[in-house]
Amino acid sequence: MAVNPISNGPISNGPTSSGRLAGKIAVVTGAASGIGRATAERFAAEGASVVLNDREAGALEKFATELTGKGAKAHFVPGDVSQEADVRRLMDEAVRAFGGIDILVANAGVIPEATLESATADLWDRTMATNGRGMFLCCKYAAAVMAKRGKGAIVCLSSISAFAGQPGQAVYGPSKFIASGLTRHLAIDLISKGVRVNAVAPGTIATPAVARMEKEGIDKVVKLHPIGRIGRPEEVANAILFLASDEASFITGAVLPVDGGYLAQ
Repeated sequence: MAVNPISNGPISNGPTSSGRLAGKIAVVTGAASGIGRATAERFAAEGASVVLNDREAGALEKFATELTGKGAKAHFVPGDVSQEADVRRLMDEAVRAFGGIDILVANAGVIPEATLESATADLWDRTMATNGRGMFLCCKYAAAVMAKRGKGAIVCLSSISAFAGQPGQAVYGPSKFIASGLTRHLAIDLISKGVRVNAVAPGTIATPAVARMEKEGIDKVVKLHPIGRIGRPEEVANAILFLASDEASFITGAVLPVDGGYLAQ
């Protein structure tokens, strides 16, 4: 079996589709690459109509074309989740394209590396605008659509950085505290409307940003994960699929680590 040089593990095509999301309409932000792309692919394979969002319009359009070429129902809406008008347009387009919203994956985010000394107030504001304000806005406007139907599922992207102190994460880490906190509070706020809210907290995942790291840096990060490797985007996507599906119908307010044992140490 082939081995993935980034995650130091076998390359897998993932589990066989079982149609778990047949008839569902899902909005996935940050869908042009990494975890967002893997999640949209998994959802489409499971029968969902997917609405793709990202700031990278060209990559987003190409991805949507790939999905539709495989027979999936996909619609792309470029935009910046930190901008309220863009988020409202995204949700409106989802309703126009497919008739509603059943699932939101609030994945869009930035991952700046900065210490307290090196970080600037501008970097803090830009990070919080995307990772905090953007997630809040997506949850707010998607939940409003879901509430009209009396059901829905939201999955937010948190991180192990929301639970474990790490060097160089003085800005990113606190932004992920927002994701975990928002998940728990919205779970209580929205359950009366039939909307479940959960989150995943990934460890280090083989995204394009991680792939650009020097080998020495990757080796150092691998040692922090007891499972002996870093994760693959599709492994996080599988966890998101579970939380978004009806199989997780009695789960809300949970933050699920997908971290190769990182937080168990």
